[in-house]
Amino acid sequence: MTERTPKLAFKNVTRHFSQQDLPAVNGVSLDVADREIFALIGESGSGKTTLLRLAAGLESPDGGEVQIDGETVADGHALQVPPEKRRLGLVFQDGALFPHMNATANVGYGLRKMDPEEKAQRITECLETVGLAGMENRFPHELSGGERQRLALARALAPKPRLLLLDEPFSHLDPALRRKLREEIREILTRLEQTALLVTHDPEDALAISTQVAVIQQGEVRQTGTPSDVYRFPVDQYCAERFGPANEVRDPESENLRWTRPEDARWIADSSANEGHPVTIESVRPMGSQVEVKVTPEGYDGKKWLCLFLDGEHLKPGQKGRVSWKSIN
Repeated sequence: MTERTPKLAFKNVTRHFSQQDLPAVNGVSLDVADREIFALIGESGSGKTTLLRLAAGLESPDGGEVQIDGETVADGHALQVPPEKRRLGLVFQDGALFPHMNATANVGYGLRKMDPEEKAQRITECLETVGLAGMENRFPHELSGGERQRLALARALAPKPRLLLLDEPFSHLDPALRRKLREEIREILTRLEQTALLVTHDPEDALAISTQVAVIQQGEVRQTGTPSDVYRFPVDQYCAERFGPANEVRDPESENLRWTRPEDARWIADSSANEGHPVTIESVRPMGSQVEVKVTPEGYDGKKWLCLFLDGEHLKPGQKGRVSWKSIN
């Protein structure tokens, strides 16, 4: 079976800014498959936004190649296909809408060469797709934050881009609206079978919207995988902590270090049982539907584990028992 060409590919790409000691991007190789929603996650300054800008043509690589649909659009030499010729759609964190244009004019901005009748039909389709039908004449300041981001998405989708680039599109929204908009955008992109590259520092954004995730640190890829894999099976402490609290645990068979999630803990009241690891409870804190329990495991030089139990109200500080982990057999 013939292997499909990635929609977007970084081939050993490097980008070094003169004012920085270390490269912003250091030998990165990544493939974004067709119809995939690919999230780049990392700390501020990790290189994730530089990768997006390299894909967009807003930065040039010092080495390696950037390819779209198998075509090299930039390399470490003279080749640099300009952004407008790459057939990309961009959504920025502030939307970057034209404030003096209404919704219709914003969506139609990239369709200036289209036949007027076809253009009007395409604008209507895009506004309906993002749930803004009936708001054609509204200006950005007359829309809510979520509506402005949906308008920005409609504008980016209007020219039918090969690849959609989203740069922290939810960062300025409140938590409730953020969750709602994430779900809406994922549903839209999936329905349209639109390939997308998302840059975010927020773990919930990456896990909720993407089909594939890459964890970036200091310009290098530390781990790639499905949202479930990078969350459940982080390869190191940095990757683990990008997605919330994690406990350093030794695998009882291999003695290799693993990082486990608090909700994967299971309490065993019998301290002489043959499974799990002996612990002493340090603190118990009810948290609505769950109980947060901190324990001190034997043989871990004073380290503490954070556990979340659904039925831990009966547990008390000083109590001894054992903790086993779902992710470690």
